[in-house]
Amino acid sequence: MSIIILVLATISFFCFTVLPTLKHRVLYALLSFAIMVLCTSAIILNDSYNFGMKVQTITQKQKLVSSVPDQLDVLLYQPLGTKSERVYLYHNSSDEKKLRQTKTTDTTTKYSQTDKTPQLVVTKERYVYQNGLSELFFGILGNNDRLKHQTYEFKLTDNWFVLSTKQAKQLKKLLKEHDTELKQNISQVIQQELVQKLQQNPTMSSSEREKLVKELQKQATQQLVKKLIAQVQASDS
Repeated sequence: MSIIILVLATISFFCFTVLPTLKHRVLYALLSFAIMVLCTSAIILNDSYNFGMKVQTITQKQKLVSSVPDQLDVLLYQPLGTKSERVYLYHNSSDEKKLRQTKTTDTTTKYSQTDKTPQLVVTKERYVYQNGLSELFFGILGNNDRLKHQTYEFKLTDNWFVLSTKQAKQLKKLLKEHDTELKQNISQVIQQELVQKLQQNPTMSSSEREKLVKELQKQATQQLVKKLIAQVQASDS
């Protein structure tokens, strides 16, 4: 509607300016010019300062799984330019083959710790028309639902690691090189912890023992991987 009114006002201004036989042409020319100025100002204010718009916030929670196809829970990122600029690479499902990535324009990305299920929370702020009148007047500009800002918040449990793609490659190489040594160390830790637990609870059932072994294995693996990650991060700093 704004463009149509502007075009009509421009045509009217031209007509009342160049056709001297029309009565009250000066008055109508000034009125047409005023409408032109108002429409042009409104369009500029809408485009540059979101006049006639309001902010709508939409929050979406997504499942989050490891970025790498192994037993480690890892969130990958790719540095861009300086170390503070990053694109995070993630999966919403273990069936996904291609990594998703965060946007970089008008975007804030952060991660926090949670004791619940890991997830990604995406919050988007968009400009939408303030009311029906704004939509009628500015709808022809096609600028509804413009993105103002979006936030990616990765909520991770304490067994997750945040690594760059370069660090992940280095870690994979170290795990392969020290595979036998790591397995031996893990087995030794499990045996030591298991003996202590059995002394504390001699009547432990086979199912409880099996569950305990899995938990000890997970803890021992995590501790050793943490040491390797610290080594990788130190060499990359």
